[in-house]
Amino acid sequence: MAERKIKYPQELIATLRAEVENVVNRRIVSPADFDFLSQAILEAVKQSISPTTLKRLWGYVKDVGSAYSPERFTLCVLAAFVGYRDIEDFIDNFGADESMSQSSNYFGTTINANEISADAAVELRWPPDRRCLLRRMDGSRFEVIESENAKLQKGDVVEFPSLTQNAPAYFSKVERPGSAAVHTYVAGTRTGITYRIITP
Repeated sequence: MAERKIKYPQELIATLRAEVENVVNRRIVSPADFDFLSQAILEAVKQSISPTTLKRLWGYVKDVGSAYSPERFTLCVLAAFVGYRDIEDFIDNFGADESMSQSSNYFGTTINANEISADAAVELRWPPDRRCLLRRMDGSRFEVIESENAKLQKGDVVEFPSLTQNAPAYFSKVERPGSAAVHTYVAGTRTGITYRIITP
Protein backbone atom coordinates (compact mmCIF):
# COMPACT_ATOMS: atom_id res chain seq x y z
CA MET A 1 0.00 0.00 0.00
CA ALA A 2 1.33 3.43 -0.94
CA GLU A 3 2.52 5.68 1.84
CA ARG A 4 0.07 8.47 2.58
CA LYS A 5 1.34 11.86 1.46
CA ILE A 6 2.01 14.35 4.25
CA LYS A 7 0.29 17.70 3.92
CA TYR A 8 2.59 20.36 5.32
CA PRO A 9 1.18 23.58 6.83
CA GLN A 10 1.19 26.57 4.51
CA GLU A 11 2.81 28.68 7.25
CA LEU A 12 5.76 26.29 7.33
CA ILE A 13 6.10 26.36 3.54
CA ALA A 14 5.92 30.16 3.51
CA THR A 15 8.69 30.32 6.12
CA LEU A 16 10.83 27.92 4.11
CA ARG A 17 10.31 30.06 1.00
CA ALA A 18 11.36 33.16 2.97
CA GLU A 19 14.49 31.38 4.23
CA VAL A 20 15.41 30.40 0.66
CA GLU A 21 15.00 34.00 -0.51
CA ASN A 22 17.12 35.17 2.42
CA VAL A 23 19.90 32.75 1.45
CA VAL A 24 19.99 33.91 -2.17
CA ASN A 25 19.32 37.53 -1.14
CA ARG A 26 16.74 37.79 -3.91
CA ARG A 27 12.98 37.79 -4.29
CA ILE A 28 11.79 34.88 -6.42
CA VAL A 29 9.09 36.41 -8.60
CA SER A 30 9.86 35.88 -12.30
CA PRO A 31 10.58 32.95 -14.64
CA ALA A 32 14.25 33.97 -14.71
CA ASP A 33 14.31 33.86 -10.89
CA PHE A 34 13.00 30.28 -10.86
CA ASP A 35 15.59 29.19 -13.44
CA PHE A 36 18.27 30.88 -11.33
CA LEU A 37 17.06 29.24 -8.12
CA SER A 38 16.83 25.78 -9.67
CA GLN A 39 20.45 26.04 -10.81
CA ALA A 40 21.61 27.47 -7.46
CA ILE A 41 20.01 24.55 -5.58
CA LEU A 42 21.63 22.02 -7.92
CA GLU A 43 25.05 23.63 -7.45
CA ALA A 44 24.73 23.92 -3.67
CA VAL A 45 23.22 20.57 -2.63
CA LYS A 46 23.61 18.41 -5.78
CA GLN A 47 19.87 17.75 -5.92
CA SER A 48 17.50 18.98 -8.60
CA ILE A 49 14.17 20.79 -8.30
CA SER A 50 12.71 21.87 -11.62
CA PRO A 51 11.74 25.52 -12.22
CA THR A 52 8.16 24.31 -12.77
CA THR A 53 8.01 22.69 -9.32
CA LEU A 54 9.47 25.84 -7.76
CA LYS A 55 6.86 27.96 -9.56
CA ARG A 56 4.09 25.81 -8.06
CA LEU A 57 5.66 26.03 -4.61
CA TRP A 58 5.90 29.83 -4.82
CA GLY A 59 2.35 30.11 -6.19
CA TYR A 60 3.54 31.49 -9.53
CA VAL A 61 1.77 28.70 -11.43
CA LYS A 62 -1.91 28.64 -10.54
CA ASP A 63 -2.86 25.33 -12.16
CA VAL A 64 -3.21 23.63 -8.78
CA GLY A 65 -4.16 26.64 -6.67
CA SER A 66 -3.98 26.43 -2.90
CA ALA A 67 -4.47 22.66 -3.09
CA TYR A 68 -0.83 22.17 -4.09
CA SER A 69 1.01 20.06 -1.56
CA PRO A 70 4.72 19.59 -2.31
CA GLU A 71 6.47 16.27 -1.97
CA ARG A 72 8.63 15.67 1.09
CA PHE A 73 11.66 15.30 -1.20
CA THR A 74 11.18 18.83 -2.55
CA LEU A 75 10.96 20.32 0.94
CA CYS A 76 13.96 18.29 2.14
CA VAL A 77 16.07 19.67 -0.71
CA LEU A 78 15.01 23.23 0.10
CA ALA A 79 15.67 22.63 3.79
CA ALA A 80 19.16 21.36 2.94
CA PHE A 81 19.71 24.44 0.78
CA VAL A 82 19.09 26.70 3.79
CA GLY A 83 21.30 24.60 6.07
CA TYR A 84 19.18 21.85 7.67
CA ARG A 85 19.45 18.08 7.45
CA ASP A 86 15.93 17.64 6.11
CA ILE A 87 12.44 19.09 6.43
CA GLU A 88 11.95 17.49 9.86
CA ASP A 89 15.08 19.24 11.14
CA PHE A 90 13.72 22.50 9.74
CA ILE A 91 10.34 21.88 11.40
CA ASP A 92 12.02 21.23 14.77
CA ASN A 93 13.78 24.58 14.57
CA PHE A 94 10.73 26.29 13.11
CA GLY A 95 8.65 25.15 16.07
CA ALA A 96 11.28 25.86 18.69
CA ASP A 97 12.39 29.29 17.53
CA GLU A 98 9.70 31.85 16.91
CA SER A 99 12.11 33.99 14.96
CA MET A 100 12.13 31.33 12.27
CA SER A 101 8.66 32.50 11.29
CA GLN A 102 9.95 35.99 10.71
CA SER A 103 12.64 37.32 8.43
CA SER A 104 13.51 40.13 10.82
CA ASN A 105 16.35 38.10 12.31
CA TYR A 106 18.21 38.71 9.06
CA PHE A 107 17.63 42.45 8.94
CA GLY A 108 21.10 43.77 9.64
CA THR A 109 22.88 46.53 7.80
CA THR A 110 23.07 45.82 4.07
CA ILE A 111 25.72 47.08 1.70
CA ASN A 112 25.53 46.79 -2.07
CA ALA A 113 28.60 45.56 -3.91
CA ASN A 114 28.82 48.76 -5.96
CA GLU A 115 28.99 50.82 -2.75
CA ILE A 116 32.33 49.25 -1.85
CA SER A 117 35.21 51.34 -3.16
CA ALA A 118 37.86 49.75 -5.37
CA ASP A 119 40.63 50.41 -2.88
CA ALA A 120 38.78 48.80 0.04
CA ALA A 121 38.78 45.19 1.18
CA VAL A 122 35.86 43.25 2.64
CA GLU A 123 36.45 40.89 5.53
CA LEU A 124 33.84 38.16 6.00
CA ARG A 125 33.61 35.99 9.11
CA TRP A 126 31.22 33.18 10.04
CA PRO A 127 31.22 30.29 12.55
CA PRO A 128 32.96 28.29 13.58
CA ASP A 129 36.22 29.87 12.41
CA ARG A 130 35.85 30.89 8.79
CA ARG A 131 37.30 34.09 7.39
CA CYS A 132 37.72 35.50 3.89
CA LEU A 133 39.19 38.76 2.68
CA LEU A 134 37.92 40.04 -0.65
CA ARG A 135 39.09 42.85 -2.91
CA ARG A 136 36.72 44.49 -5.37
CA MET A 137 37.67 44.13 -9.01
CA ASP A 138 34.79 45.71 -10.92
CA GLY A 139 31.01 45.80 -10.68
CA SER A 140 29.99 43.01 -8.32
CA ARG A 141 33.18 40.94 -8.89
CA PHE A 142 35.65 40.41 -6.04
CA GLU A 143 38.90 38.48 -5.75
CA VAL A 144 39.55 36.32 -2.71
CA ILE A 145 42.92 37.50 -1.39
CA GLU A 146 42.87 35.56 1.90
CA SER A 147 40.86 32.52 3.01
CA GLU A 148 40.92 30.65 6.31
CA ASN A 149 38.99 27.39 6.86
CA ALA A 150 36.56 28.17 4.03
CA LYS A 151 35.82 26.42 0.75
CA LEU A 152 36.70 29.61 -1.11
CA GLN A 153 40.37 29.74 -2.04
CA LYS A 154 42.84 32.55 -2.56
CA GLY A 155 42.59 33.63 -6.20
CA ASP A 156 38.92 32.72 -6.60
CA VAL A 157 36.76 35.39 -8.21
CA VAL A 158 33.28 35.70 -6.73
CA GLU A 159 30.20 37.75 -7.51
CA PHE A 160 27.51 38.97 -5.13
CA PRO A 161 24.95 41.79 -5.32
CA SER A 162 25.04 42.74 -1.63
CA LEU A 163 25.96 41.64 1.88
CA THR A 164 23.75 41.80 4.98
CA GLN A 165 25.03 41.57 8.53
CA ASN A 166 24.00 38.27 10.19
CA ALA A 167 22.49 36.89 6.96
CA PRO A 168 23.93 34.19 4.70
CA ALA A 169 26.16 35.54 1.93
CA TYR A 170 25.16 34.19 -1.47
CA PHE A 171 27.82 34.21 -4.18
CA SER A 172 25.99 33.85 -7.49
CA LYS A 173 29.21 32.96 -9.31
CA VAL A 174 32.51 31.50 -8.13
CA GLU A 175 35.32 31.14 -10.68
CA ARG A 176 38.56 29.34 -9.83
CA PRO A 177 41.80 29.90 -11.79
CA GLY A 178 42.58 26.94 -14.01
CA SER A 179 39.01 25.62 -13.95
CA ALA A 180 36.32 26.20 -16.55
CA ALA A 181 33.58 25.32 -14.06
CA VAL A 182 31.51 28.11 -12.51
CA HIS A 183 29.88 27.44 -9.14
CA THR A 184 27.62 29.10 -6.61
CA TYR A 185 28.45 29.24 -2.92
CA VAL A 186 26.62 30.15 0.27
CA ALA A 187 28.66 31.31 3.28
CA GLY A 188 27.11 31.18 6.74
CA THR A 189 24.03 29.28 5.64
CA ARG A 190 22.71 28.71 9.18
CA THR A 191 24.48 31.40 11.17
CA GLY A 192 24.87 34.27 8.74
CA ILE A 193 28.08 36.20 8.18
CA THR A 194 29.47 39.43 9.54
CA TYR A 195 31.30 41.77 7.25
CA ARG A 196 33.76 44.60 7.81
CA ILE A 197 34.94 47.12 5.23
CA ILE A 198 38.66 47.74 5.55
CA THR A 199 39.88 50.97 3.97
CA PRO A 200 43.56 51.71 3.31
